[in-house]
Amino acid sequence: TQLTLADARRAAVDEYNLHKQVKRTRSELARIAACAQSSDTGQTPLLLYERWLARASLASDGLTAPLLPNIDPEGGLAKDLARHGASVDASTRAASEAVSKSREAAARWRSRRDAVENDVVDIAVQERGAFITLQLGTLKPYVKITKMHLGKLRALYCRASRRGKPLPDDSSSSEYKTFAFCVFALLTRYDSLGGAGYQAALGEHAFDVLYEKLGVCVECFASPLNCRYGTFCSQFEDVDALFGSLGSFFSDAFAPIEGSFEMNPPFVPETMLLAVDKLERLLRHAEKENKALSFVVIVPAWSDCRYWRALEQSAFLRCERDIVNAEDHGFCDGSQHSRPSHERHRVSSYDTGVWYLQTSMAAKKWVVNDEVRRLVCETMKKARGSVKNVKELEKRYRPEKGATTAHPSKKAKL
Repeated sequence: TQLTLADARRAAVDEYNLHKQVKRTRSELARIAACAQSSDTGQTPLLLYERWLARASLASDGLTAPLLPNIDPEGGLAKDLARHGASVDASTRAASEAVSKSREAAARWRSRRDAVENDVVDIAVQERGAFITLQLGTLKPYVKITKMHLGKLRALYCRASRRGKPLPDDSSSSEYKTFAFCVFALLTRYDSLGGAGYQAALGEHAFDVLYEKLGVCVECFASPLNCRYGTFCSQFEDVDALFGSLGSFFSDAFAPIEGSFEMNPPFVPETMLLAVDKLERLLRHAEKENKALSFVVIVPAWSDCRYWRALEQSAFLRCERDIVNAEDHGFCDGSQHSRPSHERHRVSSYDTGVWYLQTSMAAKKWVVNDEVRRLVCETMKKARGSVKNVKELEKRYRPEKGATTAHPSKKAKL
């Protein structure tokens, strides 16, 4: 449903205020984590907040506001802190304090939702080289996006929210400003989410092979910013639906009985296990109905995790899984929309498993042979980017230390 200009403006301001609270909560978590560590590393584990958020998002009462966890499901945050040097008691206290700070941030955000800043009467859209910036009035910070990605969002928006009707070229028109406010809200939400690697996606060459050889045209975990196809599920239906999102893969409303899908969930063990469990339910139902349903599953090769064992034991597995070595392949970075074109790709942090699960009818319709498997693995190697390995990648993100990241599943009972 297309928003009015006033609704789009309010949504943009809402996201601006949410961004401030999420940033504050992240800072609090970094402080809390540093105090809890017994070693003097001075660094927060990579994706600590993102993994905590992903686990909380899976629980019905896990969030009291978007991106602000309300609980620590099964002590996952405490376990993450313990894996990085905190004692059991210190990690438990730290996780409890982090939850309290996040709840306070959510309360502050909710109290200000109706207080729209008087100086946000317009949105400034400016061209800066290969990028476009969007700013609410005179408020800072602004968000930026490449011209290519803005064009993609414009096409998705017109298709999903305007029934294919093009936007006017006049950027001062109310229709264009409505679109611009929606883009600002979308970019701000994903900037608040953070974790560029966390939002990584298959490279375009691999997606094209999946489409041409296996008929894949739907992504189970994507966003308007990183989707390759026009049909996709995503985490934030409230801001994503205007750009074509089908909603969450975990929603009961998403229950395909046939078709060919790509599934590359966030690299959080609990999320991946839940995704595999739903995939199995969908395949069992489709098999019973004698329908062609196919999934290509892309996950890190963490063989000690439950999701990996569930894939190994699936009755719908049509061939041996393939494993691509970490330094041989890469993904499109989660921040590709705000980076120069030559920095769109990044080397993988882990070995990656590629799995093909299909019903009997799908296995006949979309044959997974050795040539298809080879092509998928080979095209994944075209997205390595300019950084050669994960050690160099982390130096780029944290040049002061160049710390390495522990396997997120180690020592955790998942």
